[in-house]
Amino acid sequence: MTSTSQQTFRTTCLILTLAAAGMAALLALLPAAGHDQLWFLIMAHRWLAGAQLYGPQAFDSNPPGIVWLSALPVLLAHVLHIPTTFAAKLLVTVLETATSFLSLYFLQKARPTPSYEIPALLFAAITLFYVIPARDFGQRDQILAFLIIPYILAAATPQRLTLARIAAGILAATAICLKPHHALIPLAIELTLLLKPFPSQTRLRTLLRPEPILITLIGALFLATIHHLTPLYFTSALPILHQTYWAIGHLSIPALSLEAIELLILAAISISLRPRTRVILLLQIAALAATAAYFLQGTGWYYQQLPAIDLFAAALTLQLLDIAAAKPLTLPTWLPKATAALSILALALTTYFTGSPFTPDRAFAITNPDPTFFTSLAPDTPVAILTTSVDAAMMPIERYHLTWAQRMNNLWLLPAILRSESPSAGTPPTRTLPPATIAQLDTLQHRWMVEDLTRWHPTLILIDRCQDPTVHCQELEDRHDNLLAFFLRDPAFATLWTHYTYTGSHGDFDAYTLNP
Repeated sequence: MTSTSQQTFRTTCLILTLAAAGMAALLALLPAAGHDQLWFLIMAHRWLAGAQLYGPQAFDSNPPGIVWLSALPVLLAHVLHIPTTFAAKLLVTVLETATSFLSLYFLQKARPTPSYEIPALLFAAITLFYVIPARDFGQRDQILAFLIIPYILAAATPQRLTLARIAAGILAATAICLKPHHALIPLAIELTLLLKPFPSQTRLRTLLRPEPILITLIGALFLATIHHLTPLYFTSALPILHQTYWAIGHLSIPALSLEAIELLILAAISISLRPRTRVILLLQIAALAATAAYFLQGTGWYYQQLPAIDLFAAALTLQLLDIAAAKPLTLPTWLPKATAALSILALALTTYFTGSPFTPDRAFAITNPDPTFFTSLAPDTPVAILTTSVDAAMMPIERYHLTWAQRMNNLWLLPAILRSESPSAGTPPTRTLPPATIAQLDTLQHRWMVEDLTRWHPTLILIDRCQDPTVHCQELEDRHDNLLAFFLRDPAFATLWTHYTYTGSHGDFDAYTLNP
């Protein structure tokens, strides 16, 4: 590439970077946080207030690492008197920025990086870790993707760089603690390095790098900390997860592939292209491991594809830069102006079609449940929503500053219970629970609901009308279960329910309010 073309390329990429930053603000930073992020902030707030994780006030299927990490923005928001979601996005942005500098440091050691390529790398980073995740910004999977990259790039260089490698190892260990499925990534990287060590290194020396040692030690410390601080995760949450998750992560490999068409196309393009330097190879190996983690989870949810998408896209970015550098390309001098015009158009269209999310109502684009359920409620009013959809439950609570009156973010035990109790009521499940386990989970779910209503006395209770053929409840789409009838089977719940009155239905939900 000639020097003139290099300057044109650099200017064009700078314009694209500014456009990507605008897209990031519109799609990731200004809208409300996603449902999982909101739930973990609620859990962290309750934990800081003295609640026992995996106890009667806060129960979840995930390890406590994300709750401990979410406590930081809760504390920051309290100190600075800012919204918790803003504090969370601010901290993620700071962490991602620091990680990007560390990643660039390792990349320059592993691969010659001309200065004119820096804007292209910056554009790729903003696009991959802000624009593509959109509302999933701050999800564990999105955080893992940028935390793990310095470790992968460090593995591509034989130099010692001890302090930087220690930082990369700590970041990678933190990522794995947030999402243990992706322990497949360091396993795949270390196996690759053992099979193909650097010419100047023995296999033993490869294993004794700071990164794999730190990942192993911090992982062991994490497990020991969970055992000491939150033993209920091992004794209660994990057994329940083992008994019930099959009804959530139930998609077959073909179905999971259909949900990940973009990921598989991206993987095919990157793997088919040359060149494939060591750094590109390791990124592709890590991306394949992240893809395996996506299939292992079995849900097909988009955010679980993010680590694989980001890693394949990072490899493809380097491949395209290498191809461009090797060819005598001549870029037209009008390219920056055309790029600027198209960027302005793209930003204007995005602003228009996203509804300009600069107000709370637009930032929290709640359509289900109907917002009219909540508009008359005072802040801190306790509300319960009986649904299997976490998205329907969390968004209204944050938007209207209400109190979530349940220990879980949704009724995620119910799909396994209902499918095992009546497998013929929908698509025949691939697995059912034995009668003793069904009875145990049934009793547990009823007891928890009674305890939650007794603890918080919710003023408003919404119930997903899953029995309606026009309503398709998440994870129960093929069935028509009556959630209220399920809970009314318990005499204790039925007694409590006499204090509630039906007040109407909107959309997919029936509303009941506490009698004066």
